[in-house]
Amino acid sequence: MGKHVVDLPVDLRSEDDSGLPWGPFRKARDLERRHKGAWIVVGSTRTQAVAQIADIDGGIVRVRPLRRPVSRHIALLAEPA
Repeated sequence: MGKHVVDLPVDLRSEDDSGLPWGPFRKARDLERRHKGAWIVVGSTRTQAVAQIADIDGGIVRVRPLRRPVSRHIALLAEPA
């Protein structure tokens, strides 16, 4: 089970026609802070990754997840984008 709070539920095994995984904007935490370039935690309660928001379009948030555990990229979450 993951130990980090998920900012955006995303199925990390799927992608849309852009080639990126995505999640619904309406399910994102702290909606006012979400913008292109921001680093967030995506995934589910079981599988998580740090990802950069690539695009927000029509209620869909596309992300570029990084490999490796969230703990390896924790510093990115504190950086303003």
